[in-house]
Amino acid sequence: MKWATDTIAGRTIVVLLFGLGTILGLAHFLYQKGLEREVAIGNIERLVDRLIFLSDTITTLAPDVRDEAAHKLSGGPLELHWAREPFATAGGTLDGETLALRDHLIVRVPKLASGGLIVGSSRIGEIPHGSNRDSSDPHTTLLSLSLADGSWLNVTLANVLSTRTAAPSIILSAVFGALGIIAISVLMSRWLTRPLEELASGARQLFQTRFNAELPETGTREVRTLAAAINELQHRIGGLMTARTQMLAAVSHDLRTPLTRLRLRSAGVEDRETRHSIEADIDEMEAMIDAALEFLRTDRDTEAIEQVDLSAVLQTIADDAADAGQKVEVRAPRTLVIRGRHLALKRALTNLVQNAVRYAGSAFVEASANGEGVRIVIRDEGPGISADKLDAVFEPFYRVEESRGRATGGHGLGLTVARSIARAHGGDVVLSNRTPRGLEAVVTLPGTGELAAR
Repeated sequence: MKWATDTIAGRTIVVLLFGLGTILGLAHFLYQKGLEREVAIGNIERLVDRLIFLSDTITTLAPDVRDEAAHKLSGGPLELHWAREPFATAGGTLDGETLALRDHLIVRVPKLASGGLIVGSSRIGEIPHGSNRDSSDPHTTLLSLSLADGSWLNVTLANVLSTRTAAPSIILSAVFGALGIIAISVLMSRWLTRPLEELASGARQLFQTRFNAELPETGTREVRTLAAAINELQHRIGGLMTARTQMLAAVSHDLRTPLTRLRLRSAGVEDRETRHSIEADIDEMEAMIDAALEFLRTDRDTEAIEQVDLSAVLQTIADDAADAGQKVEVRAPRTLVIRGRHLALKRALTNLVQNAVRYAGSAFVEASANGEGVRIVIRDEGPGISADKLDAVFEPFYRVEESRGRATGGHGLGLTVARSIARAHGGDVVLSNRTPRGLEAVVTLPGTGELAAR
């Protein structure tokens, strides 16, 4: 159920289901109560009509046949008795329907209001012999109506349960209403979240276009504002990177002039060993400047996006290593194609493979694809890296002195460039130590990958 609270779509559906469901339930409850009230009022009015008719009928008969006639006219919830005295005693607790019946009788026959109507419990000993009504039965009500000649029509009324009007049509309407709420919730959630999904997709695809490419500013005002903010951020980052590259290019240009003068002056040094040391230092400085410039150019790579067969790239890297007398083993599908920058990806993978070869003597590479993307693992049997430095080695010019010092070559930019290229493609590079020894570099790249048979 995490989806219901972790996404805008899920929360929208929950809110709509709760809100509309509550409104629908309340409306159905009020409708049901109103309908039951109308039915109850109709029943009371019909009962009042019947009681008035019965009392008028009994009045027209001779006194000696009135009680017998009352018994014959009994039926349904009514049991009638005629007597000279009322059987009912006013008082007791009366329910709402009984009170409504009393009020309707008084409205129809106003003279009953002056003592002509008694509603309550029976007087002990007043119930005639043979009556099937129990005077203490809480499910009955006793009414005594005064007739024109002063005698009384005593009515024992069975309390009928409230009418329930839950028809199948109402249940069906509630079910269809619930289904309608769910459908509206899903459609509304899609309508609300689609612009955000398109914006997120566009942001992920930025690496596939030229640097500073803009996201389309479409959709709702909030989404347009967010897209504009991302575009503005892109421009600012681009400006900062351009300024940084230009500054370093200018510094490198300015440094090459004194380095050239130093190289010319070193030629005049008579001591051969000293001259070679000076020239080696000058070469290292120039190489560091070139490496720094190359690293900066990685962030502004304008190479075209194309279909790249990573299996072929890895095999090429392994063949080049074999030509150089290095041992690199590759296990990958026959073809493993994603969209990306061919040369940049080759450079990143070469850096990782050569890093393993340089410090362990050999490398084993394994590539695979799944529904989330491509996963490439480069393993070695080297000394590994201290756990607290697994992230630090990705910083520019950082080197682990204990096992990967200057004597091994490089300028501390290989891993930095590899991670920068992977992240520019929407992926990443993660290092971890192996047991009992060795290092493992895991490269993840997005995209389903077109995996062919081995």
